[in-house]
Order: sequence, then structure tokens, then C-alpha cells
Amino acid sequence: MNETSEGCVQFAARVLPTAERHLAAFARTVNELYGPEQARLAVEDWIEELELMDWPERETASDWRHLTIAAAARLADRIDIQSQTDHVMSSDRQLGK
Repeated sequence: MNETSEGCVQFAARVLPTAERHLAAFARTVNELYGPEQARLAVEDWIEELELMDWPERETASDWRHLTIAAAARLADRIDIQSQTDHVMSSDRQLGK
């Protein structure tokens, strides 16, 4: 194995357990607050944000917070859009449309 591959393997071995803990905590919280469908979508958002991260030499707690905040922002946008859509549909029903 070359030096680059060894570095990647060591980095993954160090990062993955922490990533799993943060993702699990985020998914558990979203599931408790918004249900399993939103939790599934939030996990997808979190993983997409993970893929977009520009990783420094060593990960820090703030990296994980930044990633989770970005995924939570996506969740908030999705819930806000659904709330607005539900409100419009409810108003339409009340008006007999």
C-alpha cells in the first residue's frame, strides 16, 4: 500500500466512528421530532453534506457541527415548504376550491 492509501485508510479509521455517532444522534432526534420519513431524508441530507465537506488534515468538533447545521437547514427548509403547502391546501379546502 502506498503512502497516500495508508493516509486515507488511517483518516477513515479515525473519522468514521465519529461520523457514525453524529449521524446517529441527528437521525434519532429528527425521528423523534418529525417521524421516520423526515429522518430518512435528513440522513440523506447529512450524507450529501458530508460528501461536500472540504476535509482538513484533522477533523474537529466544529466540522461535525457545521455539517449537522447544514443538514438541519435543509430539513428546516423542507418542513417550512411542507407547512406552507399544507396551509395553502387547507385554505383551498375551506374556500371550496
